[in-house]
Amino acid sequence: MALREKLEYAATIATLNFSRILPEEAVYALFKGFALLFYIASGRRRNLALRNTEIAFPEMPIKERRVLVKKSYVNLSESMVLNILIMTNRVSNERLMDMVETDGWERFDRTHTDNSKGLLAITGHLGNWELMPQYAALRLGRQVHVIARKGNNLLLEERIVRPLRERFGVSVFYKKNALMRIMKAIKKGDLCGLLIDQKLKPPEGIYVDFFGKPAPTTGSPALLQIRFGVTVQPAFMIKAGHRKYRLLIGEPVHWTDNGKPMEEQVHELTRIHQQIIEEMVRQYPDQWFWMHNRWGLKKEER
Repeated sequence: MALREKLEYAATIATLNFSRILPEEAVYALFKGFALLFYIASGRRRNLALRNTEIAFPEMPIKERRVLVKKSYVNLSESMVLNILIMTNRVSNERLMDMVETDGWERFDRTHTDNSKGLLAITGHLGNWELMPQYAALRLGRQVHVIARKGNNLLLEERIVRPLRERFGVSVFYKKNALMRIMKAIKKGDLCGLLIDQKLKPPEGIYVDFFGKPAPTTGSPALLQIRFGVTVQPAFMIKAGHRKYRLLIGEPVHWTDNGKPMEEQVHELTRIHQQIIEEMVRQYPDQWFWMHNRWGLKKEER
């Protein structure tokens, strides 16, 4: 195990312990400061984020894009603080439930009533995406699974990130063999959640337009929906205020076999899935994770 991983883990534990004794508002202020400092110090990530906003909003002046990216950093820091408060037992289940209001829960109820099997919720790195499965598991009292990429630091993954995700009974499927595990879970009536706005190059992914530019994208939700009739429903956990969130649940994505080859249908439906993410990013641009290389840009393109 690399020394860097041990140092990162030690720094994380120290931060958690320090956060136990600080007033909550002080923890939020501290992490906001960290976020703005990282924005200034990490030129590579900052420039990538600014380049991404230029792709998505070419008409937006650079000053506005800088403000947008800064807000994105701050939003991420606030999500991290809530996770820290949860890990340090400073947020009870009741309080966490009170933090969230819902918009469209009746759509989920209707889908669940009409569907004897489970379903696949698609979402993106928008708002506080980690809070969504936690809230769903608490409210539903049923098994929730999330599909995740294993982090590079195994100490952080196994001792911090995974325990946080599993705290409310959420199980984690890592991407290897995830499709088989998703199918088994859905057949049992469980709820699965998948972030679909990450870079995933062929052969695992396919290229579809995202904000008018081809982006390497997972086609797995479309494949599951077309081939196996899996119900796919979009959901997003949006920040609605300080320590307030809104769970937005959309209508299930409908698809009818159009007779085209499977590969073409998967591409078309994946584009529809990505349009849903794109529309949400347009509504809440300061809450998206702009620091990710969504379009798979080469160094000279950033």
